[in-house]
Amino acid sequence: MDKDEIKNETVVEETPTEVTDKADEYLNNWKRERADFLNYKKDESRRMEEFVKYANEDLVLETMELVDDLEIVTKEVPGVGLEHVIKRFSELFKKYEVERINVEGQFNPALHEAVETEKEGTKMVEVRAGYTIHDKVIRPARVKLTK
Repeated sequence: MDKDEIKNETVVEETPTEVTDKADEYLNNWKRERADFLNYKKDESRRMEEFVKYANEDLVLETMELVDDLEIVTKEVPGVGLEHVIKRFSELFKKYEVERINVEGQFNPALHEAVETEKEGTKMVEVRAGYTIHDKVIRPARVKLTK
């Protein structure tokens, strides 16, 4: 722009009401963005808590396979002395809120997986132990339904 163009421009002055309206609009936009940011922080914090809570899930699942093998060995070959090791694993699981699923009572498809059923089976016999971590099923209990 040259000097002549600058002289010919008209300056638009805003009225005090327009200035107040714009200020209110900017303030409301800022408040909305601030609320969105705080909600994002809360959601992210909750997501991180969930991540930390279930971070050990894969390790626990692999450890369960070892416990299953130890239990099979102690059933097949009594007196080997592995009961103490199984007890230590149970204590470790309890420390991290990993609990064995109870197979007594009524069949629950959210907790149990039926692998074999006899006619009119109502009683459950555990085939493979199931576990939960923080009330989330990480491995359902495999059961055989019998009379």
